[in-house]
Amino acid sequence: MHAAGLSDGAIEGVLKIAATYKPKDDEPKRDAATALAVITKMIGELNEYIKSQSEADQKIYHAIIEKKKAELIEAAQNQ
Repeated sequence: MHAAGLSDGAIEGVLKIAATYKPKDDEPKRDAATALAVITKMIGELNEYIKSQSEADQKIYHAIIEKKKAELIEAAQNQ
């Protein structure tokens, strides 16, 4: 994220939000449906957070997300 140009403050906020969704050590492995629900909720929270950041950070964040989506789609198609 830093290499892409996202500001330190925006990175801190993104990482803080993401950390709240990390499974606890004693938590059982999430099934696919639960994992998808958690990821969806996290992405929603990240999208709301990024709206409070500068326009430059918003553009960079969305570019990062679109690139990651394309990578995931390509990986899924190649399986």
